[in-house]
Amino acid sequence: YKPKSYSMSAARPGEFDITFKVYPDGRASGYLDRVEIGQSITVFGLPKGKVRQEGSHVGFIAYGVGITEALPIAAAELQKNDSSKVLLLWASKTTGDTFWHEEIMRLQEEYEARFDFKEILSREKKENALHGRINPSVLREVFDGTWGTEPEGEMAHMRADVRFLVVGTKEMMRETDKLLASIGYEQPTHALLGRS
Repeated sequence: YKPKSYSMSAARPGEFDITFKVYPDGRASGYLDRVEIGQSITVFGLPKGKVRQEGSHVGFIAYGVGITEALPIAAAELQKNDSSKVLLLWASKTTGDTFWHEEIMRLQEEYEARFDFKEILSREKKENALHGRINPSVLREVFDGTWGTEPEGEMAHMRADVRFLVVGTKEMMRETDKLLASIGYEQPTHALLGRS
């Protein structure tokens, strides 16, 4: 057994939500199960010396429960008004693994001209969703195809203003870095942050 990470998924004055996946008879949420109301837990904020990078186009790639980190950050980016386009790609196995449908719809309605949401399912076909796994072709279609930022596209001059945040396991994030580099976006998955 090793400790699991949890994502803070919403914040309000004096309180916040933590979202985690519960495994029947599993130990993934054992730590939180032992925390009593009123006790403290350790959480992590923005690392020292890091600041938010600017860029007009922001792409989020969330693997599974990585949505609990990606969606709130996407919402925060939309509230800042300096990102002209925000696109969230959520990769899941099935629709049964998805949630927060109302929150996603609310963002789509509120930021209709600036926010795009795409999902890809690996084990199920669904209308208006991609099917399969994330690969260079999918990334080109979803991001460059939506924004027109492919090297020959009408918005190719905006490629330097594109930044990404990938949320998943370390292995998924490293692999996605390579996939993004293969289509011309050579930046780490944490490119929303840079040194101050």
